[in-house]
Amino acid sequence: MRLYCPVCDKEYPLETESPYCPESTDKGLHPLIKQEERGELERVFPTILTKRWNDGKISFSVFREFSASYQLAAAHGKASWWVEKAVALSDACEQLTGRGLVRTPVIQADELAETLDLPPATLFVKNESQQMMGSHKIRHFAGEIMHLETLREITGTEKKTLACFCNGTTAVCAASVAKAAEYPLYVFLSEKVPDEILALLTNLDANVVVAENGSAEKLYNDALKKFEWAPFSLYARDIWSATEGAETFQYEFLFHQYLENAPLDAEIVQVGGGGFANAVAAANALFKRLSILRVLPRFYACQPEESYPLSQSYFKVLRELGRHSVITLPPELAMLLEGDFDAKDLMETNLGQIKMTASLLSDMYPKVKEGFDAVFAFIGANRNDYFTPTAQELKDFGNDAAYDGLEVVKNMMISGGLPIIADNAELEKANAAATDLTGSPLPLTGSAGLAGLKILLKKKLVMPGERCGVILTGAVYRPNNLSMVPDKVFVLTDKDDISKIRK
Repeated sequence: MRLYCPVCDKEYPLETESPYCPESTDKGLHPLIKQEERGELERVFPTILTKRWNDGKISFSVFREFSASYQLAAAHGKASWWVEKAVALSDACEQLTGRGLVRTPVIQADELAETLDLPPATLFVKNESQQMMGSHKIRHFAGEIMHLETLREITGTEKKTLACFCNGTTAVCAASVAKAAEYPLYVFLSEKVPDEILALLTNLDANVVVAENGSAEKLYNDALKKFEWAPFSLYARDIWSATEGAETFQYEFLFHQYLENAPLDAEIVQVGGGGFANAVAAANALFKRLSILRVLPRFYACQPEESYPLSQSYFKVLRELGRHSVITLPPELAMLLEGDFDAKDLMETNLGQIKMTASLLSDMYPKVKEGFDAVFAFIGANRNDYFTPTAQELKDFGNDAAYDGLEVVKNMMISGGLPIIADNAELEKANAAATDLTGSPLPLTGSAGLAGLKILLKKKLVMPGERCGVILTGAVYRPNNLSMVPDKVFVLTDKDDISKIRK
């Protein structure tokens, strides 16, 4: 197994300490992706994987060979150490929060399917709200810790201080995993963070930098450069092992469907920064390369109508494929994409052409792969031009970019999927249905994939009888009565010297 930059077309060894391509530029970070030797993984499928699965082992252990950090450890004679470390991390998480890196259930949701006029055994829902802290984000951070610990084990270095730029719920997940692994952590948040989140973070031993005037990302980057801290992020753009850790929950979904002989025809996921969707898509692609999947499920990404930068980016990329003659776009659609378009309007007025183009691109991909990959390398080298929120989105929603959007768009295109935009009424109805199914409240974003499915059925992009997969995540935050630890909170502006946060 090795690391590969699809922008630079260069390979790097697993020992590489940089979390992203060393040749990244200010135009956009180049994410590294892992490339496996098929023989490394094929030997464990299906017999060995099935035995581990039936023995109830955690997914980090079941699918260990699929992990680059495990392959790195094994190459240095540390395979058993890696498995023991993964189990120890899960145990430490359980001791801290009451739940470790447990397998989450897949529900054959026949009653919910009936409300959608779907036949039985065609809707499968994975409930990620039963993960530690109620969120899939735990897996991202656990993957990063396993890679950092593997590097430490083979080099004999000390633990690095971690830094995370994120929102409040993500910060809680980051702080939980960092404390379980005994890593120091600094979290960079906006001044809008509630006091009870600050209290929870500081009681998890995180140092919190409250950044005023929208300066959190700048201060975070200043700290990384000045102190040489390690980034702790959900996104492959920032650190490749974030995706590797989160792939494990999708391995669970896909392997469950394999054992049930019920492969998915379509999968619908919610998208914010794109890390979650990227992990799902990466796992799907790996299982396809290993022939565990015969075909990729069509991959649909759902965003709310208030802010849908990924949908905008999808059409920017589609326009670029047309400009480079990788695909011939319908004349009317090509003309609209050359103007000042809005993705929501395009989807409402030109859905037929868009659906036809998506299907054609998926069918043609094996034949046009070279040109397709060249366009994506060009876009990757200029990522910030294609995956940056509009000025209005920045004003209304803060930093709302789809950080891993390029990878998500690529997987939508090669699978024949599309971006989906849901209004608040659709999100609220889906949320009520998801709450009935799981028995616990979820945030609107956590059930947005179900809203996306309803839209797909209405628009006949998914047909009754096709097997559909939806993932629910993000348990609603429960208030606490903790007191904030004052000496762990630093309030700064973009004009402050970052050195103020060092103790």
